[in-house]
Amino acid sequence: MNKKFKFFLSSLFLSILFFAILFLPYEWHYLGVVLLFVLTVLIYWLVFKVLRYKSWRLKGMMVLLPAGFVVGLSLFAGLLSFSLLSRMLLSLFFGVVLYVVFLVENIFLVAIGYKTVPLYRSAYTVSLMLLLLTAFFLFDSVLSFRMEYYFNVLFVFLVSLALYAYQFWAITIELSDDGKNKSLAYVWVPALLMGELALVFSFWPVGIFKGSIYLVFFIYIISGLLQAELRGRLFKKTWLGLAWVFVAVVLGILVATKWG
Repeated sequence: MNKKFKFFLSSLFLSILFFAILFLPYEWHYLGVVLLFVLTVLIYWLVFKVLRYKSWRLKGMMVLLPAGFVVGLSLFAGLLSFSLLSRMLLSLFFGVVLYVVFLVENIFLVAIGYKTVPLYRSAYTVSLMLLLLTAFFLFDSVLSFRMEYYFNVLFVFLVSLALYAYQFWAITIELSDDGKNKSLAYVWVPALLMGELALVFSFWPVGIFKGSIYLVFFIYIISGLLQAELRGRLFKKTWLGLAWVFVAVVLGILVATKWG
């Protein structure tokens, strides 16, 4: 069977299951999310035949993005009410994104062996966009539960840890040593910073939606710095550009905040 046809059938199956989960009563919704998460991981492993690989790092990294997206969008959808048409459109969007993730992961797997795959940079750019989208859904879901500040810190830290681990893996694929000589501080330090930002936003009156957007902006800024640093291209022009984005975001937060 053609690879792309496998990707299509797998995405179609998962999108149908997602559509069905949208009709579950509230008390069953989270059980449906867990089931969808497990099936997503298994399907990606089976389609790419990675169960035969010895590397658990590879098995884990290649499913972080699709699994994170599935959980994030499912939790986000569970917080809202949709019409039948909206559920159909959301399920279509869900399936299209999973199909794109299949294509991205396929390119990454090829790049691991050959390093000079022409489509790698394009795949990385798409994966970064999907990672930011996934981050928004996950952060919005965490903040929507309106938990105590220490739970916000913990869950934002854990989500960020997974996202930065995937980002680190995606960046180092093209490096000659696969990032084996790079410190894991590139993963846990940014995640710790995100946890601290979650602590700030737990007391700052930014609201759930804006707080999630701000966290995504910081994910983007830090990811840009990590990418440049890991590839040895952290030039003055690069970090100055990201610094200006950082200043703009902070100013935007201050201007948009209403204390009264």
